[in-house]
Amino acid sequence: MKVGAAGLTLIKEFEGFPFGGRPYQDLVKVWTIGYGHTEGVGPGSAQLTQQQALDLLAKDLDRIYAPPVAALDLPLNQNQFDAIVSFVYNCGPGAVSSKTTIGKKLRAHDWSAAADALLAWDKAGGKTIAGLTRRRKAERALFLTDDDPLDGYTESEQRWIREYDRLLREKSDPKRRAVLRRVMAEQRKKVWRSAQPKAAGGDGHGWDHLQRRARFNSLRARTE
Repeated sequence: MKVGAAGLTLIKEFEGFPFGGRPYQDLVKVWTIGYGHTEGVGPGSAQLTQQQALDLLAKDLDRIYAPPVAALDLPLNQNQFDAIVSFVYNCGPGAVSSKTTIGKKLRAHDWSAAADALLAWDKAGGKTIAGLTRRRKAERALFLTDDDPLDGYTESEQRWIREYDRLLREKSDPKRRAVLRRVMAEQRKKVWRSAQPKAAGGDGHGWDHLQRRARFNSLRARTE
């Protein structure tokens, strides 16, 4: 499982993009850049654009922070997975070890207690930090939110699909359904083109990036 749009949005919101992408020291004096990247960062690190920082964040999540959560082998839905990866990104993989309260509650499938256990991790240097308190509350809220089958889709895709499915269930407004099919067919083509290799005009990130495979299949099912 990869981090979905909700998790990525939460992490971006709380990490922020400080100093316009230039390196800085965080609350505990760790050199950081972009959306919380720390590996190999120092005062002389090159300034990042927001897109470079976002690409780096996605790579860090897939390579370093999502695997320890996936390795727990728990029946987490997308929102639960995203919330815990956000937590691990901020606090480190050791935060969900079998020795911590949240690690124990997750392994016991005690979801409510695991969500509550997030709230204790709001300190840095022994002091409660308001920003960490807000982040833990946001992660808890995401963890307790029912999974959305359209998580990871763009806002437009979600809106089109939900409206189309509703009209189809109601067997109403065939003209509007036809318009939605045309719009979704065009979007499906855009997703397909983006998923191609760079040599073929795509961005080189492939089908697993940004839920492309699921998005393409959902759009295709409604437009073919």
